Amino acid sequence: MTGDLCREKGGPVGKRVTILDVAEEAGVSRQTVTRAMNDMSEISAATRRRVLEAADRLGYRPSRYARNLVTRQKAHALGLVVPSLRNPYYTEMAADLLSAAAERRWQVVIAAPEGDVVESLALLSTQVDVIAGYFRRPDADLVEIVRGLPVVRLGRERSEPSSAVPGVHAVDTDLESGIVDAVAALRERGARRFGMVDSAHRSGGPYTPSPRREWFEEATGGELTGVVAGEESISGGGEAFAALLRQHPDTDAVLMFNDLMALGAVQTARALRVDVPGGVRVVGVDGLALGEAVDPPLTSISLDRRGLAEHILDIIQILADADFARLPPIRRSVRATLLTRGSA
Repeated sequence: MTGDLCREKGGPVGKRVTILDVAEEAGVSRQTVTRAMNDMSEISAATRRRVLEAADRLGYRPSRYARNLVTRQKAHALGLVVPSLRNPYYTEMAADLLSAAAERRWQVVIAAPEGDVVESLALLSTQVDVIAGYFRRPDADLVEIVRGLPVVRLGRERSEPSSAVPGVHAVDTDLESGIVDAVAALRERGARRFGMVDSAHRSGGPYTPSPRREWFEEATGGELTGVVAGEESISGGGEAFAALLRQHPDTDAVLMFNDLMALGAVQTARALRVDVPGGVRVVGVDGLALGEAVDPPLTSISLDRRGLAEHILDIIQILADADFARLPPIRRSVRATLLTRGSA
């Protein structure tokens, strides 16, 4: 059996802790390490304990790739971590990734911890070869939690600094260009007074303006009427949309933080007898299929979810070809485009 994990503390990039390192540390043969790691017979409890303790000291984790060599299996597994499957964006994104992964014969294990991800990451790191997901923790913390397993960060904006931590890769989103394009398209349709509904608790604490708000304000300039923050839900979006129109009744185009909130805005506009798009144009962010279920259908800044899935799989294929070594950061990016429907 072969073993593989990069040295986490003080080791050079690409240098792997091998089964031979564990054998030397424990003072046993390679075959004995194999028996201990796979809970095989012909080994005493004391020797197994000594081997496992040595492996822990070195930061050694037998990869699924290595175990597959023993079992003659060839399937790789990707762990996907999303904030919540209650948000349909993450549900649709996971579906796109599952479809793309099946075409490449990759298995996917999904976790939606709805809070701190430490426990989910620790569990996934024993079941998969690489983890992709949306994380708030620093890169160095992620590497420590997953014990050196490769990580692909999702959802960072292209303008954010690149990771400097080997083994932490990224597929970024270029949402800024999508917002700029949306504002330009709204102006072409006659919009002159722009408002926005931002996310009230994007980071789980007191309200802080999102990057989306900053880009929108820059794109609209002196034509911005105001910004209201709301909860990331259909009802929260509807309430915040109503508040925005009360405070700034001359607003004729509104960007909602995401499609879920935009669905609430369209519903609330109907209840308030506000014509969409005749009186107010409404634009969401995400490009959900659910946007077609409202009247009028929702115009949205659509993120290329299929492209996101393909970039994730391209990166992990590079990692698989390198036997999941701790490579320097790999970075890809997906664009956002305006999906024009009836609401704008």
